[in-house]
Amino acid sequence: MDTKANDPSRREFMKHTAVVGAGLVFSTSINLFAKEQTMNSNTLSRGYAAFDTSGKLKPWKFERRAVGDNDILIEIKFASICHSDIHQMKGHWGPQQYPQVPGHEIAGVVKEVGKNVTKFKVGDRAGVGCMVNSNPECESFKAGQEQYCPDTVFTYGYPEKSSPTGISQGGYSTNIVVNDHFAVHIPEHISFQEAAPLLCAGITTYSPLMKFNLKKGDKVGVAGIGGLGHMAIKLAVSKGAEVYAFTTSADKVDDILKFGAKEAIVVDDVKKLYAFGPKLDYMISTIPYKHNIAAYIAAVKPFGTFTYVGMPDQFEIMMSNIGLAASRVNFNASLIGGMPETQEVVNYCADNKVLPQIQVIKAEQINEAWENVVNKKARYRYVIDAATF
Repeated sequence: MDTKANDPSRREFMKHTAVVGAGLVFSTSINLFAKEQTMNSNTLSRGYAAFDTSGKLKPWKFERRAVGDNDILIEIKFASICHSDIHQMKGHWGPQQYPQVPGHEIAGVVKEVGKNVTKFKVGDRAGVGCMVNSNPECESFKAGQEQYCPDTVFTYGYPEKSSPTGISQGGYSTNIVVNDHFAVHIPEHISFQEAAPLLCAGITTYSPLMKFNLKKGDKVGVAGIGGLGHMAIKLAVSKGAEVYAFTTSADKVDDILKFGAKEAIVVDDVKKLYAFGPKLDYMISTIPYKHNIAAYIAAVKPFGTFTYVGMPDQFEIMMSNIGLAASRVNFNASLIGGMPETQEVVNYCADNKVLPQIQVIKAEQINEAWENVVNKKARYRYVIDAATF
């Protein structure tokens, strides 16, 4: 998730590099695959990239950096689609540099390791989520909360000096080169395609649920039942919570109940939220659009907790301060999770069979899948077979 999209320094960087970077990419792309390696031993890759704010992706051949001393090269097997991919590629979170390859839910096999790497060996199953590099001296890094470091490089669209394209490039591709600290082990008892969504949808919902100190019997609300929301339901249920799901899609009710929720509330009128009453101990909202947050907060008990993990256009939210004050609810937002916690959720979901509901697609179906995500037709995470790039 691109939390720096509106930062002035980032905008200046984008303006400065957009033309230069694009020119460099296009001037070298013609002969990119004519040889096995380029003179600088960069890693050759192919995938699907956005070239403008249209939201239409096209095949693209490009280079990643050579494997460094602390890097691993992962051959991607599956990469899943997150709504964040769509927001960022369409410029909803600020100006972008193109071409840009999205994707931060990545699972595959280690094909090469740098000389300093001890965490992985060739042949290991590995996953990459929303981050690919940062400063080890950062206090948040040392605390296992790397997502809060100012120097953290997120998986796509972030300035990255080591990248031949000038920015980090994501997982809708055949491979990725990443600092080994930012990869997790994928257990043998979970498939690549089911593991991939855990690297964002899983950790983004697991982290705040765990920080709430969720316990058996707690009444938990989940607002927005898509890729993140359906995982939030499954995770909360697995921890013994009594889950109430709030959706604007009536055709998801049966699925919601199968996921283990006690009740599905179809929000076709905000009055239903106020009528529901303040009876939840906790609510997590994954809704990625601007909406009336106060109405959802009203469903939480006084002194309960409401966490918003959805990232709407321009990161802007609408809220009634008097509504918040009257409810006396503890309101907060959460950004993915650190690397130790990401490994934790992958292991937990594998061990307890808390798995995403997925639809495997080919690369040529990406644009159609994006439209379905926007139109709330995804059920519930599209996962791309990287062999089709």
